[in-house]
Parts: sequence; structure tokens; C-alpha cells
Amino acid sequence: MNRMKEGLSPLEAQERAELLSDYEQHFEMGLSEGKSEKEIAVELGNPEDLIKEALGDRYFQDRKILSQDRVHDEEQTTYNKSPQGSPSFPKETSNQRTTSRFLRATGLVFLNLLLALPIIVTIWALWVSLAGISISGILAPALAILDFIFVQKQVVLPELFVSLVFFGIGILVGIFALWLMKRLGRWTTGYFKWNRTVLKEKEN
Repeated sequence: MNRMKEGLSPLEAQERAELLSDYEQHFEMGLSEGKSEKEIAVELGNPEDLIKEALGDRYFQDRKILSQDRVHDEEQTTYNKSPQGSPSFPKETSNQRTTSRFLRATGLVFLNLLLALPIIVTIWALWVSLAGISISGILAPALAILDFIFVQKQVVLPELFVSLVFFGIGILVGIFALWLMKRLGRWTTGYFKWNRTVLKEKEN
């Protein structure tokens, strides 16, 4: 029964309890009939076959997980037995780490100067243009009013109408520019974080 409890652990608690209850009832009935526990176990069959039948595909998944855990435990044991708790494989030397870091840094410099930075600057320049269009459109009614007061000395309806149209366009472009700024900010920050990750030396 202990093997059955252990083997059926991948099942849900209620399903596992029902199966174990059936097996226990089988044992109780057999004992009441004067049979020994060994005889009852033989009637039930090999516990491993019962577990396999109850789990189905989950049986093989459970075997795979146990095998992986066993390999991990063996690797951990090997690690602990090595001198001063160090892994059995040789560590990367200081010269190798320095060379690797230099090559990564050189590659990033060329990548940034020749490709990444020009693209980033161009994209942000386009965003600045969008922001300028938005600000100009939003300020259009105020500029029109100043023109009416100090230049025209009267309200010019066509100019007022056009300024209001530009005001609406400016608001729409401004909303899009704010949305785009957040996306570009996350993308730019993520790219520089990636640069830092590449340059960061991995601990062995």
C-alpha cells in the first residue's frame, strides 16, 4: 500500500483517495475471508502494473520526471564531492574571460555604431517631428486669436475654422505621439539592457 500511495501521487487528491480506498477494502475483505496479506497482494497484481494502469500517460511522464531528478541528484553529489565544492569540469581561465568580454564589447560597438544607433536616432527624430506637429496644431487657435487681435483687428471665420481643424488634428497626433513614446521608451530601454546583459560576465 505504501508503494501504491507513492506511485499514485500524480493523481488529484480525491481520485487518489478513491483508488486507495478500493484497494484497502479489497484487503479488508480478503482478511475477513481468512486470506493472508501476501495472497491478497498476489490477487491484486504487481503494484507497478496497477499504478501504470491508473495513471495512463501520466505514468510515463512521472517516470521521466523521476529520472531527471535522479540525474540532477547525481550531478549535485558529484559537485559536492569535488574539491572545495567546485564542479568537476575546468573553470574558464581569467584570460579566456577577458578575451571573451573584449570580443563581445567589440561586436556591440560595431553593431551599435553601424546599425542600431542610426536606426534609434532616426526613429526618435521622427517622433520629435510628430510631437512638433501636435504642438503646432494645438497652438493653432491661440495663434489665430493673436492674429485677429494684433494684425487683422477682426475675426476671420475661415482662418478660425482652419485653426480649429488643426487643433483637432494636433490632439489626435498628440495622443498617438504619447502612445508611441511609451513604446519607443520601453524598446530603447530594453535594447540597452540587452547590451548590458551581453557585456556582463557570466559566473561559472
